[in-house]
Amino acid sequence: MGKKVAVIGGGNMGGALIEGFLKSGKYDKQDVAVSDPSEATRKRFEGLGLTAYANNSEAIAGADLVIIAVKPWYAADICREICSSLPDGVIIVSVVAGLPLKTLQDFFDKDTPIFRVVPNIGAACGSSMSFVSCLPDDEPQSADVLALFDAVGTSALIPESQLDAAMVLASCGTAYALRYMRAAMEAGIQTGLTAQLSRTAVAQTLKGAAELLLNSELHPEAAVDQITTPGGITIVGLNAMEQKGFTSAVLEGHLAAFRHVKEKK
Repeated sequence: MGKKVAVIGGGNMGGALIEGFLKSGKYDKQDVAVSDPSEATRKRFEGLGLTAYANNSEAIAGADLVIIAVKPWYAADICREICSSLPDGVIIVSVVAGLPLKTLQDFFDKDTPIFRVVPNIGAACGSSMSFVSCLPDDEPQSADVLALFDAVGTSALIPESQLDAAMVLASCGTAYALRYMRAAMEAGIQTGLTAQLSRTAVAQTLKGAAELLLNSELHPEAAVDQITTPGGITIVGLNAMEQKGFTSAVLEGHLAAFRHVKEKK
């Protein structure tokens, strides 16, 4: 049985985390609480057997970890609201985009451990890549936070200064991968496969490519070399993609997103 977790905000990210916690088998329904102002959202989680609250302070009662998963413009009000009702020894985990640790620290007692985490919606199916950061004094509690996010995928502890790059690569990157999948599906349909078969084939192929790297020490290009043969079909397709700027487009997309994050600060 896992620690008690309260999630403030049942939207896309909060909801994905909750689904992942439950599917992991490491958290029972009574271990997870959620609060959200939307009655429809609360009913959805109640349908999963969870206790859902409209009141944030009620939701966090007895929690070991409180995950703040709201839009950035709501975060300050939420932090002010719950700061006086936090359970003893609780760990605060923020998945709010762009909210620095120092700003979060201003809302809570100086002894409250505070973490920033950048997960992605793959958490819903246990496949998130989650990046965890904290202030130096809070690092002893990092094992609990890493264990929490390992339940919904893979996690890594990194300096806060690297979170922007991590967000672009693994959070925004989910959308970039999906856009590639859409394009590949369209190619499958154009060459005669059904839409459903194309969808399955592309998703399974991408999953297989990912597992190939995750289960080995191969560099992606070394794996490419295993697939291509001299004068074969694969190299013709790869070269055609490169002539259309495939690698440069991927690089520029990531770098443009990274520059945008920096410009907003």
